[in-house]
Amino acid sequence: MKWLKRKLRNWVNDDDCNILVSASTRDEDCGPSLHSDGFRLQVYKASGGIVVETVAYDERKDRHLKGLHVITDDKDLGESLSKIITYENLKL
Repeated sequence: MKWLKRKLRNWVNDDDCNILVSASTRDEDCGPSLHSDGFRLQVYKASGGIVVETVAYDERKDRHLKGLHVITDDKDLGESLSKIITYENLKL
């Protein structure tokens, strides 16, 4: 029985296992994950405000759409982020 467990473990940990998983997983992962290429925000601190980089994946065109937004210090961060997210999702 140990040989079966060992064989199964080796099969799961095999380098070629990314063939068996869905396209939403990363190449270095060998199994299903919660990672999704749907929408991603990266927030950077800058002098005078905050820069927000958005990356959205369009499955129909198989493209990554990128955008940059600047939030100045005098604006509310939460409200501005919600507007950015709404705007970027309406573009898809």
